[in-house]
Amino acid sequence: MGNLRGLSVFIVLTLAVFTSARPKSGPNQKCKSGPVDLVFLIDSSRSVRPHEFETMRKFLIDILNTLDIGLDTTRVGVVQYSSQVRSEFSLKTHSKLENMVKAINEIVPLAQGTMTGLAIRYLMNEAFSPGQGDRPKVPNVAVIVTDGRPQDRVAEVAAEARERGIEIYAVGVARADMTSLRAMASPPFEDHVFLVERFDLIYQFGLQFQDKLCGIDLCLESDHGCEHLCESSPGSFTCHCLPGYRLNADGKTCSAIDLCAERKHDCQQICISSPGSFTCDCNQGYHLNDDKKTCSPIDLCAEGKHDCEQVCVYSGPGIFTCDCNEGYRLNVDEKACSPIDLCAEEKHDCQQVCVYSGPGVFTCNCNKGYRLNGDKKTCTPIDLCAEEKDDCQQACVYMGPGVFSCDCNEGYRLNGDEKTCSPIDLCAEGKHGCEQVCVYMGPGVFTCDCNEGYRLNVDEKTCSPIDLCAEGKHGCEQVCVYSGPGIFTCDCNEGYRLNGDKKTCSPIDLCAEGKHDCGHVCVNMGPGIFTCDCKKGYRLNEDEKSCSAIDLCAEGKHDCEQICISTPGVFTCDCNKGFKLNRDKRTCTNMDMCNTVKHGCDYQCVNTPGSYHCICPEGQLLQDDGKTCGTCKSANIDLVLLIDGSKSVRPQNFELVKKFVNQVVDSLDVSAHGTRVGLVQYSSRVRTEFPLNMYHTAEDIKAAVMKVDYMEKGTMTGLALKHMLEYSFSEAEGARPASRNIPRIGLVFTDGRSQDDISEYAKKAKEAGITMYAVGVGKAVEDELREIASDPVEKHFYYTTDFSAINTIADNLKLNVCPAESQGEVEVKDPCACENLVEFQQATMNSLDQFTQKLASMAARLEQLENQLLSRK
Repeated sequence: MGNLRGLSVFIVLTLAVFTSARPKSGPNQKCKSGPVDLVFLIDSSRSVRPHEFETMRKFLIDILNTLDIGLDTTRVGVVQYSSQVRSEFSLKTHSKLENMVKAINEIVPLAQGTMTGLAIRYLMNEAFSPGQGDRPKVPNVAVIVTDGRPQDRVAEVAAEARERGIEIYAVGVARADMTSLRAMASPPFEDHVFLVERFDLIYQFGLQFQDKLCGIDLCLESDHGCEHLCESSPGSFTCHCLPGYRLNADGKTCSAIDLCAERKHDCQQICISSPGSFTCDCNQGYHLNDDKKTCSPIDLCAEGKHDCEQVCVYSGPGIFTCDCNEGYRLNVDEKACSPIDLCAEEKHDCQQVCVYSGPGVFTCNCNKGYRLNGDKKTCTPIDLCAEEKDDCQQACVYMGPGVFSCDCNEGYRLNGDEKTCSPIDLCAEGKHGCEQVCVYMGPGVFTCDCNEGYRLNVDEKTCSPIDLCAEGKHGCEQVCVYSGPGIFTCDCNEGYRLNGDKKTCSPIDLCAEGKHDCGHVCVNMGPGIFTCDCKKGYRLNEDEKSCSAIDLCAEGKHDCEQICISTPGVFTCDCNKGFKLNRDKRTCTNMDMCNTVKHGCDYQCVNTPGSYHCICPEGQLLQDDGKTCGTCKSANIDLVLLIDGSKSVRPQNFELVKKFVNQVVDSLDVSAHGTRVGLVQYSSRVRTEFPLNMYHTAEDIKAAVMKVDYMEKGTMTGLALKHMLEYSFSEAEGARPASRNIPRIGLVFTDGRSQDDISEYAKKAKEAGITMYAVGVGKAVEDELREIASDPVEKHFYYTTDFSAINTIADNLKLNVCPAESQGEVEVKDPCACENLVEFQQATMNSLDQFTQKLASMAARLEQLENQLLSRK
């Protein structure tokens, strides 16, 4: 017995060691949760700001990076919703992580309302359907991410989804409503409801969700089949055996090591095996000697080593028989003795109970509720109610021999003491069904009544208000409004107002009262109705309120060759700088600018339509003044171009933008150790086309630029500046360390007004030491371009009205400096040196020439406008 107790302790300790020694999944291992069908339901309503949606996008990708994605493991679908529901990809669409990440990065927010109930119904009926990739007998898990209160009902449809076996996690951010989250989520809420104050804290849910999804221990939560011990590993397990056992060929069951069967012992008579060990024993009638191996015969009676209750009789070595004293008989076990019990042997004449009183002796007794008769054998039942041996207040009920219970008369109920009774007041207990008033009429009886202003209905329980409007008992001219039992007020139809008598109505003329928002003319169309109209030369806008001048120039309804100047319904023609208007007042003639102005070109002047530019001989480069030539090539710079890919650019113009970028690249000395170039496109979102460290030759960059796809959508310039500052100029994307003093230059190209604020990140970019250039085309806003550009603004800001002219900007745009060969250090010139004074004088003369040309152009323009005004008079 001692050996068995020792073995039990060893087994318990071994189990404890193996249980505590189970390894956990390493940080770089994928989640091995077993097959799961997982669908993310993300809120893209208009309250989710663009940068918040980007945080949500990153949150989804971070979770996906922890999952074991595959058609036979974890399947993932993504659905976004606002006022409508749109599936971005279903459970069967992608089987690879990189394809899912690409699809998530391409999601465009719907930016409407918040119809969460509609989205959950889509999730239940469509997303988790076999046609969309849902697998039978595979857990369905849904993660709902929202930032606001639903605009429809969610409790019923969420309950239906949970009944269908969908486990729902509800993640609320900022403005989310906790009541709605709890209505959506699966129980327990502490595991399925998560609320954070802002989007940048949502990653906390990702960690918690990963722990729940990946925390499956196959030893604890699966039918592993191990006979002794199960050791868990990520996504798998291994079976082991207790000490003294060896694992069988099936890898699960164990067999004890039997040293006796293998004859690895030295016992004289009997070998007793235990797993991996043995003990010696002797045949019956012998005992083991002190050497624990040999045996000697036993006299159990003489040694008192028997279990006879009364008499032991010696019968040989280790053998004895038992006997009993007189008046007893030996039991079946042949050891113990029992007295002769006449009651047990039913050798008596008691009616109910026989009581053993000793060997061969008994007395009679009765069951509870009966009493023994005078013959000391038979019994009679006791009726406590008939004998009035009860303490009931109202009624005694016979329940059997010696047993009773108390009861009450109708309209009363038995109290807690189960003896006394109390009258039943159905009104006080709310057991009446009356809608308004319950009147107590006696024990268990009531009638219903109504409050003042109501009458009792035929069912004698509910009440109806007296409605004077419905009964026609009012004097209103148009509308009677029920205000309560016996009360009403008068109102008027739409377009009318109530008169002073509070009964009759008069029509409303909004035009006459000036209660309209027409830009020009208000036209009365009837009571409370008006339409807007415009003055001659204007047309009504789509808002049907304001008016816009008819711009024949903008509508292309003119025959001007170059410039059309519009007034409402009328236009005049003009020419670009360097051209003059012909006598037909429509066409223009090019002026030879190189021969008519002091161009100041150091080498050669080349005419362009309406202008000119300077060029340099082979081996030299045009300097920043656009006139002189020098030998300085490109500096070592890190250049990131932000190009506007919004819908207003149009596909054909976007191709011109790409050519503009390549024209800029042609002017740079691109190499891994020289100038590096990165490209970012933006619209309603931001996309890095290639970072600074991707390409190291101008040819590779230009080829990549021409492959860029046009994004369309909105114009989020502020978001693009934020992306450039936080990511594009990071060392991870190829920017060289700030300690090397490599100039960092950002160039923004846009054709319109930004739909978000640019001030914060335009300022932060310049504060971070980034030299910012702003290039605008068409409807670009000059104030925004100037705010983006570095000082001096005039050297960092460019604008043209037409995409076809941006190649000229690329020729004039000088992004490079000419530093000494010392990792970007810029040469500081002595302003008093002779050559620098000459350079300053030349630059001043050029500026005066340009200013004189501008004054002449303005004078010609004023003269033209004056002639137009005189001709109209």
